Amino acid sequence: MSQKEIRIKHEWQLDYNVKKTFGCTSGIKMEYSNSFESDLIPNVEFEIFCCISSNEKCYVVLSKTPYEPVNATIVIEFKERKISVQRYVDCWLDTYTQKFEFQNILQDVRQHYISSAIHFQCHILWHANSDEPKPQELNGLCKRFENFFNLPDLKDATIVIDEKEIPVHKIILAAHSPVFLAMFKADMTESVNKIIVINDIDFDIIKKVIRFIYTGVLDPTLDVNALLSILEVANKYEIMSLKKLCEERLIEDMTTDNVLKILERASLYGVPQMMETLTSFMVKKKLQIVALEDFADLYCRKPELLLEFIICSIATQD
Repeated sequence: MSQKEIRIKHEWQLDYNVKKTFGCTSGIKMEYSNSFESDLIPNVEFEIFCCISSNEKCYVVLSKTPYEPVNATIVIEFKERKISVQRYVDCWLDTYTQKFEFQNILQDVRQHYISSAIHFQCHILWHANSDEPKPQELNGLCKRFENFFNLPDLKDATIVIDEKEIPVHKIILAAHSPVFLAMFKADMTESVNKIIVINDIDFDIIKKVIRFIYTGVLDPTLDVNALLSILEVANKYEIMSLKKLCEERLIEDMTTDNVLKILERASLYGVPQMMETLTSFMVKKKLQIVALEDFADLYCRKPELLLEFIICSIATQD
């Protein structure tokens, strides 16, 4: 599919009064921009939200409507200091983006500028027609590998977990995982002895991962706990197709009762788009979420995981 890039630029002036706004106890300023659009992208509107905390950290997020996914490169520039932050957003829905963070923003303005305004410039490079098709669980390559899954012939390595063994083909594991490839190429124990000892993963989980490597199929009956464990393995061994599939399945199975568990575990595995989707869901269900005992517990243990949720919840208040 051909890709067309559309450039959108919008400047936003955020007015403030340092004494009036930041002399208060809360010391927080929150503002929305007016919505803006491009003639080249019909029926799509954008909005910027800014939150400046009492310690003068500035968080900027950008939203769009409607829901249809798109890929985009976004740059938010703090014009007074000519500082910018750039992000690539994969499959951007109707959610807020991850935050663009600027440090000591008011201190810089007070020291160097007379104006009572902060100027942000938003640049969006809209990658039209760049949506990637949803990955298929079974492709032609995996279909060919599937024939070898239950055959002992040609298997030349063994995975050992808790004294249980899974015979495997090195070349098939290496084709799916750069981590396995490095093990087998280097002068490592796994390469010399042809034995891969794994101590930190459940045997049944590894079996499901190996089955996916050979067949491209992930058991459709897996619950959230199993999917999170498989996501951990996929991340550890850099099996990207499995990682993507786990993300999709976890999003499909997400509920108000399990979203905090998914959020906490997923934060360990480098899945920024999934984290945005989880946060968006939580914002839409914020009254139910904040009433959960698990919310108070997570906030006490890892408040940084809920920062995006809190900022976006404030941004979407009526």
